[in-house]
Amino acid sequence: MKFRGHAHRSLDDKGRLILPPDFRDMIRSGVEGGVIVLTIYDRHVIGITPKQWDRLESELEKLKAPSRALQNTIRILYSGYTETLVTKQGRIAIPAHLRKSGKLEKDVVVMGAGSRFEIWPADSFEQLLDQDYDVSSELAENNVTLPF
Repeated sequence: MKFRGHAHRSLDDKGRLILPPDFRDMIRSGVEGGVIVLTIYDRHVIGITPKQWDRLESELEKLKAPSRALQNTIRILYSGYTETLVTKQGRIAIPAHLRKSGKLEKDVVVMGAGSRFEIWPADSFEQLLDQDYDVSSELAENNVTLPF
């Protein structure tokens, strides 16, 4: 399951969001019960499948002596955890604690990020697009050649 593209959306008064149709369809057809996990990662609300969450926990259990920064990242991931149903219309409920932590107000952007989707405040997404990124040396170091 790969999430691609983005959509501008508005949260309703109860903090609900309608996912893009492609995201809704992938989740409802590929995830048992149409339930996803929402949490905070890298200062944004993210959506992953319950299977991805289980793999995340398994990977984190391998850590023997995590740094303070990694301990804090783990705390944020676990404290943000919530499961939410994706309705037939593609609506999800974003709990108040995630809306606050993710700084989500009315206008948001739902964006695909490969194996997960992210929900950003619309103004933060616009700032992301306004920045210049020169990643050519990092791509070269990893022997990655973009086909365009």
